[in-house]
Amino acid sequence: MDVLKKVTLLVTATVAIVLVVGWSVHLFGFRSFISAVVVNWVVVCWIATASLILNFSLPSSYYETKSFEAGQLYERLGVRFCKKLLRRGPLRILSPKLRIPNPIVVESLRELEYEMRRAETIHVVAFIVMMFVAGYGAVRGWLDALSWMLLFNVLLNIYPMMLQRHNRMKLQRLIGSINGKAIGVSVTQHRVIGSVSGER
Repeated sequence: MDVLKKVTLLVTATVAIVLVVGWSVHLFGFRSFISAVVVNWVVVCWIATASLILNFSLPSSYYETKSFEAGQLYERLGVRFCKKLLRRGPLRILSPKLRIPNPIVVESLRELEYEMRRAETIHVVAFIVMMFVAGYGAVRGWLDALSWMLLFNVLLNIYPMMLQRHNRMKLQRLIGSINGKAIGVSVTQHRVIGSVSGER
């Protein structure tokens, strides 16, 4: 994608998002739960679009698995339910490359890991942006707006972030198990990859 196309895409996405947010706030009010859904959703969409153009990422240390993440932390926090929703929900269209690779070799798994990092980064940045939006509601004393913004920020950003970290840990174990060699996928490995990508 050349520079002109990138700029055009970013400008178009920005204008579209401003119009959608303006329409929602005008029609339903900033304090409405509908506006909270719309604002959260369009922010994620805009950042996903911007990431295709700007290719931003977080420090590599952020993506490293932390000691507290071991075990069943994310399962206990409900990522399995989140996974079921994402399989059927609109957020899936933002990460079309989160699919089972074919053929299944280390190189393709590394590419999948990169896409997982990219998806997580999108939600981290969206989370930060939405905290500022929620902060605006708090400053204005709109506790209802604050509550709705925080609720949908958790649902649309925090849970997808946790899901990507959970899936990436599984993927890293699989990559370690095949030691850089292309292999056929056993039933167990297929289930691991399926759970990573959101497919059965």
